[in-house]
Amino acid sequence: MSSIEITHTVTRAGSAIGFAVFIGTWAFLFFKHKRKFTALRKKKYLVPYAWGLGVLVLASACQGGLLGLVSGFTTGSGNKAGELTSRGMVGGDGTIAVAQQAHLTFSGSWIALILLGLAVAFCWFAKNMGERLLMLSGAFSGATWGLSISLGGLAAYTGVPLSNWLGALVIG
Repeated sequence: MSSIEITHTVTRAGSAIGFAVFIGTWAFLFFKHKRKFTALRKKKYLVPYAWGLGVLVLASACQGGLLGLVSGFTTGSGNKAGELTSRGMVGGDGTIAVAQQAHLTFSGSWIALILLGLAVAFCWFAKNMGERLLMLSGAFSGATWGLSISLGGLAAYTGVPLSNWLGALVIG
């Protein structure tokens, strides 16, 4: 068994694990609230999840430094978990890369760093453990499924250029 690789390339198995975490999180909330979809539209669920997802999508587009290390480790652990699960459950390893390759500029990376700092502050001052778990679940989905070239990659295809533009506008 090999160790976890720090990478910014999502494999098909890693993307599947990220998608499973996404579906599992929202299915849990759906069943917890007596099978009502209206409960899933509450800000107390959407904001922490979307924040975590967006932050790790942006951090994964930053190739170096602390952001690159954190997001690369998360993506690599998702790939490894997907590979192990795929071998046992569906009989394949799914090691084909399916990641988009958008990168942040220097100014865009600063925007991602600020958003990561705000996410850490949110987790630190969160009212309960549920908000922290939602943010971590969103972050894991963002570092895996959020980087894929499927529907999950929508955050990467919009967030990375937007962050680069905003960074160039604000920072220079």
